[in-house]
Amino acid sequence: MSRTYFLIPLLLSPLFLFPAQSATLLLCPGAPLASPGAVTQDTTTPMGARMRAIVTEAPGKPEPGCRALPLNVAASGVQAVHILPPGATPGATIRLQGEEQGKDFTVTGHTLDENRSPAAPAASDRATQRPTDPAEVRSKAPRATWAWSPNAWRERAAEMLDWAVAQQMGELFINVPVRAGQVAEPQALAAFVRQAASRGIAVTAFEDGPELILPTAREDAIGRMRAYVAYNAQAGKDARLKSVQFDVQPQLLAPDKLPPAARDRHYLDLIGALRKAAGDLPLEFVVPVAWQGEDALLRGLARSADALTVRNYRTDSDEIEGNAAPFLDWGARHGKRVRIALEAGPAGIGVERQYRRAGPGDKGDLLVFDIGGQKVLLVLRVPAAQDEAQAYALVRRRDIAGSATTFHFDKPALIRLLPRLELAFGAWKSFGGMVVHELR
Repeated sequence: MSRTYFLIPLLLSPLFLFPAQSATLLLCPGAPLASPGAVTQDTTTPMGARMRAIVTEAPGKPEPGCRALPLNVAASGVQAVHILPPGATPGATIRLQGEEQGKDFTVTGHTLDENRSPAAPAASDRATQRPTDPAEVRSKAPRATWAWSPNAWRERAAEMLDWAVAQQMGELFINVPVRAGQVAEPQALAAFVRQAASRGIAVTAFEDGPELILPTAREDAIGRMRAYVAYNAQAGKDARLKSVQFDVQPQLLAPDKLPPAARDRHYLDLIGALRKAAGDLPLEFVVPVAWQGEDALLRGLARSADALTVRNYRTDSDEIEGNAAPFLDWGARHGKRVRIALEAGPAGIGVERQYRRAGPGDKGDLLVFDIGGQKVLLVLRVPAAQDEAQAYALVRRRDIAGSATTFHFDKPALIRLLPRLELAFGAWKSFGGMVVHELR
């Protein structure tokens, strides 16, 4: 015997009657529990409130404030749900970046326009004068790179600095051992910082790892921050660290360690505590380019960070510039420095799917719903259509490991591109320099 479900959407809309096996799309404030088998995604509104999208076949009576929409597909037919940032307006094409495991697809980012013109800064965000010389830009916004092994600066300092000078690097991010709440080798660190300064290179200590947001690791992270502050307090002016950088990447934390819905709150708690511990020592955070629409996270970073480094791991110059512009705008508005990082090392396997807008009534592999002004995307396993949604058809799928994300296979191309990007980004007064990962 077939079943029916009765839903009570927001504002006491009329009851909906729909057939067995069809699902419901719920858009709810907060993070209400979802039934087993549901597909969910969380986001943060511009006002800092949590919002959860749920596709489920057992909606029950939605919690107060939820909006509910019956779907023409079963929950098992939905691969993923993705909430777009407020104000996002999908055009003729949508590209979704993510990861595929078997028949599952996890969305990690999106691009709404396939052929975007490189963005330009608003008048208030522009530098005093548009630069015409990359060397002039580098004098104010130096290139930088990471040195992951402490042995690189402790045992091969001269070799490292020779290479950095040849690559026109003006700053190095180094791994500094800390033990028992203190910098482990302060004399060796001071000697290296002085040696780097004599070659025109600043030194920043970095910390990394998604586990830093866990309560069990937070105190250790804060303790390490205090160790850097103590080191700078006793070091001579020519031996001080320029800043401390944290690359946390909370999105990489395993769900069994911390539920995804709790990651943002724990991340904001961590960076707030680090800001308090840092005092006057400049504090920088590395963020993924996918955070360009994460308003609550960016507001928290504006309160706690002196600078951001954006992991903009693409190789197409227009895409690099388009991805960087929102962060450079953010930096100009908040008086923060923003560096743009590119990848030159091996990259993990990712997938990009390109969808094209379908005609009226046509089925699509992607449905875009507008629920009270909020755009929600459903990625389907089998094409479907729905009156309340705009359908998009899958037209291309490609692996984005390799040449799309890293210059590992053509590092000379990266070296040729850097001056062009420095001139483009130098138009923003917030630009802090280009960063390259694993160029050496």
